[in-house]
Amino acid sequence: MNSKWLETLREGLIAGVVGYSATVVLFAVANLLMGRPVFHTAAVLGAALFYGVRDPMQVAVIPAYVLAYNGVHLIVFLALGLVGAALARLADRGAELWYVGLFFFIFVSFHLIATVQAVAYPMRSLISDAAIWIAGITAGLLMVGSLLRTHPAIRASQPG
Repeated sequence: MNSKWLETLREGLIAGVVGYSATVVLFAVANLLMGRPVFHTAAVLGAALFYGVRDPMQVAVIPAYVLAYNGVHLIVFLALGLVGAALARLADRGAELWYVGLFFFIFVSFHLIATVQAVAYPMRSLISDAAIWIAGITAGLLMVGSLLRTHPAIRASQPG
């Protein structure tokens, strides 16, 4: 296999795990601070997304809800990390190409966060919109930071 492809794969998987981990930790801490079980948010989103639960009173922290959501959550972040790494590799070829990556991350992040917000809408009493946006933006910034760390040429090409 091509070593550049393997390096891109490695960078993307790391960036994806960084983003995934950031949201898991943020929601775990928020849940604990609110006196809830650590996996409360994952259970709420898993119940709403995969099991059609719309009544907040019907949500329990059970493995089926938590694993269903976390599985998809991890896959989505790994895919975003891989695409981000590929765009970072592209940006290494030309200073102006970093705008493509930035546009992609802003566009996709906005739509993914809005999708999670829409799925969680019936559960608004359990998960605030602000928490979803804060977790999503934090994850995106940490992923970008991870990729910028491995692509110093992109940082060097920035104005200012």
